[in-house]
Amino acid sequence: MKLNYRDKIILGALLAFVILLGGFFLAVKPKYNAIKNDSEALKKAQADKEDVDNKIAEIKPLQDEIKATYEATTKLTNDFVAYNDIYNARKLDQYMQHFAEDCEVKVTTLVASDLGESTLSYYYFTPSYVGESMLEAADLNGDRQAAIAEDKAESDALQGRTQESVLAGNYDITVLGTKENIYKYLQSIEDQDKTIIINTVDLGDMIINPEAFEKTADGLGNELSDEQKEMLEDDAEIEAKFNISVYSVYELSEPNVEAD
Repeated sequence: MKLNYRDKIILGALLAFVILLGGFFLAVKPKYNAIKNDSEALKKAQADKEDVDNKIAEIKPLQDEIKATYEATTKLTNDFVAYNDIYNARKLDQYMQHFAEDCEVKVTTLVASDLGESTLSYYYFTPSYVGESMLEAADLNGDRQAAIAEDKAESDALQGRTQESVLAGNYDITVLGTKENIYKYLQSIEDQDKTIIINTVDLGDMIINPEAFEKTADGLGNELSDEQKEMLEDDAEIEAKFNISVYSVYELSEPNVEAD
């Protein structure tokens, strides 16, 4: 069959279309699919990056919070005697020696203990009222009970708290010194900034108020003994006994919050 010029033109155009279509499927379409897949992968990567950035943004405040907690805890730890200073009886004795030396009292007996686990009680005052049950019955409007509850709020809150565990060493000591130096010894322990608590004080034969003591003796018609007269002297040496608790805690390890 002979093709005329018009048919040849149509056939040529058809062949060119077929070739272009084939080229599209063989070359262009895979590229298109690759671009499409890459676009989807890019979107996913961007979403993952955004998720990571959000998590990083959350980490910074958490790091700051951990650091702030560590610093606050360290300040609380500093209120206690360092563990390495009192971890056994010998170290505890060495730590406490300077109080006696500085106040010029002589240590006559001493018993110190190694550190052990203990609890540290809260110190608080609980108000009391005479005839509180009758007061409650007479309080028709509840005003008095509200005032009492307000007065007891602090002690009630502390009474309900759990007592925390700490390390404690016990220190029983008997010292000999003048009244002034005995008082200085007590005051020096009171004034230091660590958690050391004097549990009991036994001042033996010390006359706290000589003037009142003499007046009482005169009023009763009693004559002071030579020993009592000696005890009234300012430079009289008194034997005093103290039971003291020295508290410590383990230091908190510094947290590593920085990324490696």
